Amino acid sequence: MALITDATTGWSTPITLSTDEVWQTRKGSVFVTTSASPAAEDGIALQENHAVRFTAGLSVQYRKEGVTEALIAREAV
Repeated sequence: MALITDATTGWSTPITLSTDEVWQTRKGSVFVTTSASPAAEDGIALQENHAVRFTAGLSVQYRKEGVTEALIAREAV
């Protein structure tokens, strides 16, 4: 399992997935998206302990919502 601890309020650099993955917010709130040029409110909002599954080949970006730190867990499935 990989942990993402560097989420900011700006969109991250895209991460292209080589395998199917589940992304779960362990702390805070985040947005995740597969859009190439996302607007600030694009994507799926994940609250603490919510998760989403992405398929291999997608490019995923993330950002935190608000001032609370965010922690995202990535797990290959």
